[in-house]
Amino acid sequence: MGRDSWKEVVDLPVGTVVYTFPELEEDVVERRENRFLVLMRSGRKCHLHDSGRLEELIYPGNRVLVRRKETGKTRCQIEASWAGEWVVTDSSIHSEIAKKFLRGLKPEYKFGDSRLDFGSPHTLVEVKGVTLVRDGVALFPDAPTERGRRHVEELVKGVREGRLSFLLFLVMRRAFCFSPNESDRGFATAFSSAVKEGVNVLVKLFSMRGRHVVYGGEIGLCRE
Repeated sequence: MGRDSWKEVVDLPVGTVVYTFPELEEDVVERRENRFLVLMRSGRKCHLHDSGRLEELIYPGNRVLVRRKETGKTRCQIEASWAGEWVVTDSSIHSEIAKKFLRGLKPEYKFGDSRLDFGSPHTLVEVKGVTLVRDGVALFPDAPTERGRRHVEELVKGVREGRLSFLLFLVMRRAFCFSPNESDRGFATAFSSAVKEGVNVLVKLFSMRGRHVVYGGEIGLCRE
C-alpha cells in the first residue's frame, strides 16, 4: 500500500514546531553516575531520561540544557546535549512528538506479547528515538536492545495479519540517511527481515531552535 492509502499516519510541513520545552538552563557535565543520573559542575544532580549509552553526548565537560523539576528524586532533568548542535536527549517526549504524525491511534497498544507505542485494529506503530550519528549516518540502537528487536518482530506479525505496520525513527540531529547499527546484530537482522516483510520505515529529522523542536523532513535508508 502506498502513502495515499495511509489514513492514520501523516506528514507535516518542514519547519513545523512539534514540541516546546519550558525554560531551559545551560550546565556542564561533571560525570554520569549511572544510566539515569548525571552530576553537573554546578553541583546539582540531574535526571537523564534515556537509557542509551550516549557516549558522544553525555561526557565530562560537555554542555547540556536542563530544566528544573519540582518533584522527584532530582530537581533537574537533562533535555539536550551539545554535539555541534543541540541534540534532544529526553526520550520521554518521543511519544508527544510522534502523536503529531498520527491520527486516531491508541497509545500503549497491546499486541501479541508486547505493548507497542501506538496502534489500532488496522495499524501498528513503534517509535524509536535516534541520537547516534556517524559520518552523516543515523544509527539505531546505540546500545543492544532486546526489547527493540522484539517490537520489530511484533510489527512483522502485524503485517502477516494484514495490518499496516510502521517503524517510526525520530532522528534528533543532522543526518543524510539511516541504518540499523550493526553492533546489535539481533536488532539489525530483525530490521532487515522486517523491511523485506513489508514493515514501513519512516525516518524523520528534528532540530532544536531555542526551546522549540522543529521538524526537518524525512530521510531514507542508506544504500549498501
